[in-house]
Amino acid sequence: MPTQTSQIDRDLRELADLGSRPGDRALRERLAAHGLDLLPALEEYLTRDLPIDVLEGYEEVLKAVLRPALAGEVSGGAARAIASFQQRVGPLLKYKSYAVKASSPLGYSVFLQNPGEGFSFQRHLTHKTEVFHILDVHPGGFVFLCSFDEWERCYDRERFAAWLAGERSDPDYDRYRFAARPGDVFVLNELGTVHTVIGCTLEEFATISTDMVDRLHDQNQGRPIPAAFDKTWAGARLRDLRSPAASRRVAGTKDDPRIEELPARDVPGGSKTVLADGFVVASQLRVEPHAETEVASDPCCAASLFVRAGEGRVLMGTAAEMGRADAPGLPLRTADLLTIPHGIQYAFVNEGGAPLELVEHKIRPEVAFH
Repeated sequence: MPTQTSQIDRDLRELADLGSRPGDRALRERLAAHGLDLLPALEEYLTRDLPIDVLEGYEEVLKAVLRPALAGEVSGGAARAIASFQQRVGPLLKYKSYAVKASSPLGYSVFLQNPGEGFSFQRHLTHKTEVFHILDVHPGGFVFLCSFDEWERCYDRERFAAWLAGERSDPDYDRYRFAARPGDVFVLNELGTVHTVIGCTLEEFATISTDMVDRLHDQNQGRPIPAAFDKTWAGARLRDLRSPAASRRVAGTKDDPRIEELPARDVPGGSKTVLADGFVVASQLRVEPHAETEVASDPCCAASLFVRAGEGRVLMGTAAEMGRADAPGLPLRTADLLTIPHGIQYAFVNEGGAPLELVEHKIRPEVAFH
């Protein structure tokens, strides 16, 4: 009689063969029924270099495991197991022709775009909040934002393609083209906004980790994935990320921009910059050398934590565990990604001589796993 472990392995292998064909859903449900016990076996598959559709099949299983696990009160031990699992897996690497998307199941992602390439020109047909935070810009990198009504008024495929290729300027399109700079924050919280980001390294804070878009002009269609894209390439790029010197929220149009500076405010142990505060709460935190932050907790929202630079520790657990002198925790290093369940208390300790830079993405798990 086959053991449970061997059956799980067979099911996981079969999921890769099925892709999104009929029968996939029943198989995912059977796998997810193992709960947190499935995570050790699932880890091997989530860390492979896989086509996007196959990887997202495994990601859906992970979400199906986390959905009930994060539906109620979470113990300290379970919270650390989930955080440690995500830390070992790291960001899920999704290879596209124009970028590597390094993502969290809660909706936080880093896009490592090629120069001159980026998202298709797209809109959301179902509600999805996205916050773009520009970290670095290749020469000519830009963000495009306009209403769907304006897009319908002025879009002509050949004319637009010539503008996008740089063959000519066009006032109808130029007015929605923002020359991006590091630290720019763009909030997309209105359904139907036509948007893209081209030629940038950026963070995306979204309500869901998978694509939900209507592609209106897809300049990437048919393009191959670069051979250089793999775990080694992406890992090196992620470890080289640094925080912008300052951030600002950008809205309006190129001719009539609305700019709001987002200053860092002092907090115990360092400083914090809130990039957005809505369905998604996006923040970056700097912990000074040999400093410790105050304890944070959210009764409703889970958090994705990405270590942009430095090393240290995250102390995390229940209120009783965090009250101990030897509060439990996990070590942190550059490019680590952790998932912190709602209701769990956590704090950061910088034990080194350089700043510890972190990014926090907070969202209600029932929204992210919808």
